[in-house]
Amino acid sequence: MVTVVAALVGGPPAFGDGGVQYPGPSGTFSDDDGSIHEENIEALVVAGIVEGCAENLYCPGDEITRAQIASFLDRALQLPATGTDFFSDDDGSVHEAAINRIAAAGITQGCETDLYCPSKPLDRAQMAALLVRALGLSPATKDYFTDDDGSFHEASINILAENGITQGCDTGLYCPKNRVRRSAMASFLARALDLEPARPPAASPWRLELVLGRIQGGTTDLQAPAGDDRLFLVTKDGLIRIISDGAFLPEPFLDLSDSVLDGGPEQGLLGLAFHPDFDTNRKFYVFYTDANGPDGHSRVFEYLADASDPDRADPSSARHIITFEQRPTFPTHKGGQMQFGSDGYLYIAVGDGGGSRDPFEHGENPQTELGTIVRIDVDVDPGADPAYGIPPGNPFADGREGLPEVWAYGLRNPWRFSFDGPHVYIGDVGHLAAEEVNVADASLAGINYGWDTMEGTACYEPPVDCDRDQLFIPQIAYSHDVGVAVIGGYVYRGTAIPEMVGRYFYADFVGGWIRTFLYKDGRVTEHYDWSRSVELSRFVWSFGVDGHGEMYVLARYDVWKVVPN
Repeated sequence: MVTVVAALVGGPPAFGDGGVQYPGPSGTFSDDDGSIHEENIEALVVAGIVEGCAENLYCPGDEITRAQIASFLDRALQLPATGTDFFSDDDGSVHEAAINRIAAAGITQGCETDLYCPSKPLDRAQMAALLVRALGLSPATKDYFTDDDGSFHEASINILAENGITQGCDTGLYCPKNRVRRSAMASFLARALDLEPARPPAASPWRLELVLGRIQGGTTDLQAPAGDDRLFLVTKDGLIRIISDGAFLPEPFLDLSDSVLDGGPEQGLLGLAFHPDFDTNRKFYVFYTDANGPDGHSRVFEYLADASDPDRADPSSARHIITFEQRPTFPTHKGGQMQFGSDGYLYIAVGDGGGSRDPFEHGENPQTELGTIVRIDVDVDPGADPAYGIPPGNPFADGREGLPEVWAYGLRNPWRFSFDGPHVYIGDVGHLAAEEVNVADASLAGINYGWDTMEGTACYEPPVDCDRDQLFIPQIAYSHDVGVAVIGGYVYRGTAIPEMVGRYFYADFVGGWIRTFLYKDGRVTEHYDWSRSVELSRFVWSFGVDGHGEMYVLARYDVWKVVPN
């Protein structure tokens, strides 16, 4: 499992960002309970430095090898890639890249000429030398231990003691020849990096409660106007149905099944957004794949709620807003989420149009709407053509270097995104290696999120030495070892679960888990995977929020509510 967290455009993460903890009575790992090193082990998890030795296990008593410490230091320091192969005895090792990076950084010179001795256990004296070189600490002013006199690493051992990184193994002793175990390594690194001990909650403050199950047509979205007690559920086959008091109303709010192409896995009626002034103007917007044509284009329409029956829409009020032209051979990567921003404009997520490896280079091309988030002004005269205006703050509003509608680009399939205060959260579904969540300043227009120069935090095209200087680096990127289709969600702003207020929910459709984090002071914190403490009986397909800020989880054919535990 690999979870990487980065921050800002083009910059590496800071210490303390990154790893995923598992709430529960034992914390992230079950085999370190009661250890004096347990809190420091959790601190390394938070920092994204350690991930355990097996599921739910840390193996605290195992001895650390020279290869393993290379990977720990590499993750801690986020060292740059190097094209140099320094040693001949690590070829094929899973730690080879990390070994070369710490060598390039001057942290190690190996054990002999051209050799690193990757399988040899690490002793406490060697640990001291590696940490001192990695951190660049100043020389010590006195001698702290009696059993390291004459040791090649004596100076490094004293430096660790003077900086509070070690207190030795006993009074006046350091035990330099003793081998380092994984538990002690955690404390060495946590103190060296000044990481705060952190335990996840012992129990989940929330659980999932079934609202409705076995829903025909499949679910894609759930929305509600602010303050409204009804839930408006979108089904993939073209219906918007109202859930009231835990049951569907007899008739759908709107039936678009004759217009919607529900063909491929990512085609159908995909998004719903209510106008901020819905209570007075009755306007709402739908995003769907069009069945009336050979190409399966994506279209956005405006409708009105019926003036005489608030539980029904007026089909005759349909007004075409915008079309995103698709290629008929690819039924995937359509996006479909729509949100109104605090600026009153409508934001629409559009995938890159499908096909492996972005074959038409849509992702970073602002001359197409595919692979973007579009921002338009729908508050125009009813007879206007086009049926929207261009916000003056759009990055290509003049149309010279990109389409005027484009607000952000470099996205593969932003299936679900949302706003919270000054931030936009975007879950962008990855290709072959990584999934990502981006948290950006919503006031910034023209951000390039990097696909397909990058996938997650790594170079994709080209595979090495790509130019990231003007690209947004995702705060969260996780490998396909743990999931292959990120499902973006929402920041919880309800009142039923105070402990979760401000936490962003997201999931992975294949991974079968739900995670949350708190984005604070530009960093991901309290990053928890709830799969060990919250029962998930279905894969997550989407999220929804009701008119009072309470959260819902949409499985393929079920709707669940996030409720207090």
